[in-house]
Amino acid sequence: MKKVIKRKVILFSLPFLLLLLPILAFFALFVGSSDSSTNADVKTNTPQQQTAKVIWDRVLKEGGTKEGAAALLGNNQAESELQPSIIQSNATYNEAKAMDTTLGGYAFGLAQWDSGRRVNLLNYAKSQKKSWTDTNLQVEFMFEQDGTDSTLLKQLVKGTNVKQTTEGIMRKWERAGAVDSLSKRQGFAEYWYTFMTTGGDSGTGGGSGITPDIPSGWTLDKPINTSGYLATSYEYKQCTWFTWNRAKDFGITFGMYMGNGADWQKQAGYTVTTTPTIHGAVSFSGGQTVGGQWNADPVYGHVAFVEGIHSDGSVLISQSGTGFSTVYTFQVLTKAQASQLHYVIGKNKQKREEYGNTKNLCCKFKQL
Repeated sequence: MKKVIKRKVILFSLPFLLLLLPILAFFALFVGSSDSSTNADVKTNTPQQQTAKVIWDRVLKEGGTKEGAAALLGNNQAESELQPSIIQSNATYNEAKAMDTTLGGYAFGLAQWDSGRRVNLLNYAKSQKKSWTDTNLQVEFMFEQDGTDSTLLKQLVKGTNVKQTTEGIMRKWERAGAVDSLSKRQGFAEYWYTFMTTGGDSGTGGGSGITPDIPSGWTLDKPINTSGYLATSYEYKQCTWFTWNRAKDFGITFGMYMGNGADWQKQAGYTVTTTPTIHGAVSFSGGQTVGGQWNADPVYGHVAFVEGIHSDGSVLISQSGTGFSTVYTFQVLTKAQASQLHYVIGKNKQKREEYGNTKNLCCKFKQL
């Protein structure tokens, strides 16, 4: 008799339980995701973004703030472009040099650890039987295996002001030699704060992917016609070839031997600014992200031409490169992305007669 009653109770309760399950699942999901500080839905499409996500998550796991995570990322990007395998001055690995605690100027990894700290990193990697270039290993070293510097870092990443925390990490933890890089580090930090807290949207202004067509809402001051573009000192379909020739369309000149894309921002005799400049060249350092869509070559960098600037701070660039399926492409950078870059202002073309062949043009440039 008792079994029959129990069965009736269960059958009577079953519809209510079925109705209750979705409600319980909803609350479980809400409670489980109430701490959205890890930003699990951030879009990480490039190796740089993926490395940034690892660092960001670890800072928050250690009780740090989003501002602190962004500040650490800003410093790491300034040091290594968030490339864990990088060695200072793009040097190659040498075991004897790497294990010499007295040797400086041979820094490794995300934070560019040098001298004794570099050796400690390498020894830790060997103890874990992993490559020192492993991102997770370096982040673990950063927070747990770097002696008193690990303790210091855990305190610094609790800062609540992006700029101040970036400076604190630079001066106290990085102990960076070039303190004039502070503004660059702070710019990187602000970029990552925006990127990580908006789910991968790195700022206002509507950044776009790479496209062979002019993006909607943008116009060109002059059409592009590459049929007459010269390839005397810059190889056809290289970024330098396109930018040099595109500037010439507007009567603006750059030197015929400016080097690789990353070198343009370092050339003497040109004004270089971090403020986007219409019809200027934008020079990307080695490994630097190009609009969050791809990374410039880690050694040669990249250079592009600024076609337009909108009132919201977004920037339209045109560019070339052998990696693109078309001769040139367009890309929109958000205000936050554009603020990280270096703009090289070309020289106005002086009035002169038009030279109809490559040799005379070359000679005329040498006289200017």
